[in-house]
Amino acid sequence: MHILKKLKIGDYVIILALLVLSFFPLKYLSNKQAPTDAKKMQLYAVIRVNNQTVKKISLAHNTVWRFNKDGEENTVEVKNQRIRVVYANCKDQLCVKQGWKDSAGQTIVCLPHKFLIEIKNGDKSKDSSNKKFDHTLVNP
Repeated sequence: MHILKKLKIGDYVIILALLVLSFFPLKYLSNKQAPTDAKKMQLYAVIRVNNQTVKKISLAHNTVWRFNKDGEENTVEVKNQRIRVVYANCKDQLCVKQGWKDSAGQTIVCLPHKFLIEIKNGDKSKDSSNKKFDHTLVNP
């Protein structure tokens, strides 16, 4: 309390001004991190099974897609520009537990089924996930 008595009105004005100015960087940083609607509309998912591309799905349209081969089942849902695995008949259910993905470079993997979903950006010049990469899940 002794320090508060020594502060003058100008000190309070300076403290208030510094406090207000401290929130300006937050506004600018949050705007740069938020993706624009145009970028979101270009996202698509590449679905691979045993390193073979079986489907490309745009995240712009809501849909449900089922994959069934040799008794291995995976159901993929696209909704509100996000994607997830809704159902899989594997034992561990890790692909289902990974939840929604909505950004380029994110993946969902079901190792027992060698099932991979990778989100990519339709703009090839800005897609960092276009680098050469071996998507093999299990070595033969």
